Amino acid sequence: MYSQPTAPRTIGGVLDDAFNLYRECLPHSWPLALAPEVALALTDIHLQSKLPAHVPTDPKALFALLSSGDFLLSALLGFLMLMVFNLALTDHMHAIATRRQPALGRSLGVGLRLLPRAIVASILIALATGVGFVLLLVPGVYLAGVLMLSFTAMIVGDLGALDSLRISKRLIDGHWWRTMSLYSVATLIALVFYIIVGLLFGLSVAPDPAASAIMIGLQRLASVGVGMLMTIWFPAVLLSLYYDLELRRAGADLARRGGSLPS
Repeated sequence: MYSQPTAPRTIGGVLDDAFNLYRECLPHSWPLALAPEVALALTDIHLQSKLPAHVPTDPKALFALLSSGDFLLSALLGFLMLMVFNLALTDHMHAIATRRQPALGRSLGVGLRLLPRAIVASILIALATGVGFVLLLVPGVYLAGVLMLSFTAMIVGDLGALDSLRISKRLIDGHWWRTMSLYSVATLIALVFYIIVGLLFGLSVAPDPAASAIMIGLQRLASVGVGMLMTIWFPAVLLSLYYDLELRRAGADLARRGGSLPS
């Protein structure tokens, strides 16, 4: 059973917290993770039906196809929907972690309410990391790391766009390598899971058209299922990381204040 930590944890301890939070949230939060996966799968089927039998290899023709109104509108709606549901999912999981009563409807309302802030934060993060990558690779990688908790901070603290970025940077500053190592391990775990499921559902494609159609359907279902499971995994990791860094920062601030007291 998950319990929110009261002291800083090791990297293994944070990952253990993430696994426990994941297991506790999965039976309750899965609708918020499944809905966007199903919607994106249906959108993908719709867009593929619009493709010509042979996708053009000419760059201009391909660009014209991908910049059509149907494609752009679907991409925009998909991005906004993912953002709302990811915000809602993080709020729902944060409620479970902090022993508040979770409610799917309330969390969806939070996601919709925070959407404008999240859009602004996304633009600011894209600009900051983009400029960093243009100037030099290292600043871009550094900024991408210190800003990774921006949306988690927005949910936990009900913060605006700029404050979310500021809090994320404040928490991760001084713990950048540790944070990136932990997140890399979490990503590797997800990648291994994807590969295993991909091997299970992608090894055999029968020549019979009916069997192939069934296989394609199974692959789509597997993709939706894996997407749902991983959609819950990453917020569990980010929330566990956020809680740990909050404790570390609070301890550092307390030690600094204690050191500044007159003896």
